[in-house]
Amino acid sequence: MTGKLGNIITLIGHHFAVHSYFEQRLFEYSMGNHNHSTIELFYVVNGRANYTITSSKQKTVTEHLKKGDLILLDANCPHRLSIEKGCHGLFLELNSIATDSDSVPVIDSYELVCNCDSLLKAFHEKSYILLSDFQFIKQTILRLQSLLNSDKLEYADHYFTQVIIAELLLNINECYRKTYLTNPYISRIIEFIIREYQENITASTIAKAVNMNETYMQKLFKKEMGETLLEYITKYRISQSIALMRNTNMKFVDIAAQVGFNNRQTFYNAFKEFTGYNPLRYKKFLSRPVSSFTAK
Repeated sequence: MTGKLGNIITLIGHHFAVHSYFEQRLFEYSMGNHNHSTIELFYVVNGRANYTITSSKQKTVTEHLKKGDLILLDANCPHRLSIEKGCHGLFLELNSIATDSDSVPVIDSYELVCNCDSLLKAFHEKSYILLSDFQFIKQTILRLQSLLNSDKLEYADHYFTQVIIAELLLNINECYRKTYLTNPYISRIIEFIIREYQENITASTIAKAVNMNETYMQKLFKKEMGETLLEYITKYRISQSIALMRNTNMKFVDIAAQVGFNNRQTFYNAFKEFTGYNPLRYKKFLSRPVSSFTAK
């Protein structure tokens, strides 16, 4: 039995698992219209992609995805993917599996989706959502794929894949909430940070870019986001540094400069504040095999 986000009653007694996944560079490509009982996610790393979706009322719409966009389609949603000029994408399909009470610990999919209140509301209105990523969703997908690629992983619905799936859905939920349900000025601020985080940006430069009073902007950001502008910028830079640690052999001093820190010590201090570890220890943690972790 496969559950739908838009119909959470079918998720009772189930947990999410990865059905299939890949990272691929596609050029001219087109698939036929189809649907399946799994939940589909497609993330554009580079290039462009088109999704043509048919709703339950037989209305057809084509969504154009660019770099940093992702689309999440509910189960049994008719759609087709087409690419005209090349696209580097991350693809993921999730299904829900009936939980055996005697099995290893699981994350209850019903409780998880109930906590994705904004996402649930969106799927009651239509069978897909389209977002621009500013909640570190790309890094979460890559972590999940890295775990699944490990030769130490014994089965696809391993407990830790469920943890990352839960994190992924919660991040998408938060991204949707902040994109569509918050002050539009906040989206403009966040878009600027994502675009310019490698530079020496300040509250003053951001305020000028989004045409806002600096003091008002900082108060509004703290009210809407629950954290200061500086905290958000630092957290985003740290997330980018972790991606570089995982995917490159760059030295820490070069990583610090790459993600916008003025010097290595500032980077070290911020990294430890936000992760609880210094960069060297955290990098060792990233390299540990899956078999070294336990559900406990």
